Amino acid sequence: MKIEYTVEADRVREAFRRAPDVMSRELDKGLDQAALKMVRTAQDTLRDNDSLATSQLVQSVNFERSGLLERTVSPNTAYARYLEEGTKPGYFPNSYALAAWLKIRGAVNPKRQAFALAKHIYRHGTKAHPFWQPSFERAEPEMRRIIDRFVQRGVERVFT
Repeated sequence: MKIEYTVEADRVREAFRRAPDVMSRELDKGLDQAALKMVRTAQDTLRDNDSLATSQLVQSVNFERSGLLERTVSPNTAYARYLEEGTKPGYFPNSYALAAWLKIRGAVNPKRQAFALAKHIYRHGTKAHPFWQPSFERAEPEMRRIIDRFVQRGVERVFT
């Protein structure tokens, strides 16, 4: 999902024309804060998600400056998508990974239970535990407010 922010105000465009460095600096700060808001919201949503056994996915959510006045926020693990969307039947998961997950969750005999769980996943798939879309929906209004605030700060610096 993507959030785009387009500035239509003549005063903001004039501020960019007069002092592009000042406006870019302020907007960079705002974009960093907005991206950090998304990171923290996603991490909080993951912590509330009962399917996690370790903090690996939580710690993998981060943002990067992906272009001029652009930020990309994403979880950097291979399995985030499977947690978000679930899986279809027909996939036999790694029993060792399942055993480690079961052990952390307090299973009595994780190796034996891992094989049974792998068979269940093969037959039925896994249920989705969405975290990204709900996080985005919760964070988007605040991210827009943050960006607005920094755009206004830039305009004030240029015109005062």
